[in-house]
Amino acid sequence: MTDTPDRDAAPASATPAEVGSRFLRYLPLITIAHFVIGLPALIASLALAYFAFVQADATRKMQTGGAMPFVTFGTSNVDDEGKADISLSLTNNGVGPAILGPIEIRYRGKAIASPTELLAACCTKSDVATLSFATSPSTGVSVRPGESLRFLGLPRTPGNEATWQAFNKERWRMSVRACYCSIFNDCWITEGMQGLPRQVKQCPADWSLYREDAGKRLGGAR
Repeated sequence: MTDTPDRDAAPASATPAEVGSRFLRYLPLITIAHFVIGLPALIASLALAYFAFVQADATRKMQTGGAMPFVTFGTSNVDDEGKADISLSLTNNGVGPAILGPIEIRYRGKAIASPTELLAACCTKSDVATLSFATSPSTGVSVRPGESLRFLGLPRTPGNEATWQAFNKERWRMSVRACYCSIFNDCWITEGMQGLPRQVKQCPADWSLYREDAGKRLGGAR
């Protein structure tokens, strides 16, 4: 009687080479499956990052807009009481404080360095030191919303009638530009009486600066 092979015997184990070959065969499918499974999570992460960026940008714009100054140059020949008084001023019509930077005044194309130089150039042939006029620093000061800074004022008096009349006429020949910044260090330049200021990265350093010369006048210097 001959022995018959056992039909329930376990098949021979696969060799390492065969296992490796099967793994390499299915590796692309495994990679694709992992990518497909992780793709929704990747899309969700990118969407969250985008929404976070948009929200941060909107928050920054809201903060900037909520503290944005809006400075304009103006001139008048009467004061609040209706008295004859010529003034040159910068007014903050914005919602945040304005930090004033450099200011430049030109008269007939020539840069003016001080109030006395301006009045001497435009309006009088007599000694400017004998005139009574008001000045105020216009650089490096803060102007609150709704506040005006009068950096030059000339009230009308019997003794300065000729000068006052000349200033009243020649003030329209002056070109004034000023730079100012917000508390967030966003800066703008306003020129003349234009409606909209121009935004800049920083205030320019090459202007011919106009400065108050009260110290020199009080000290008797010319």
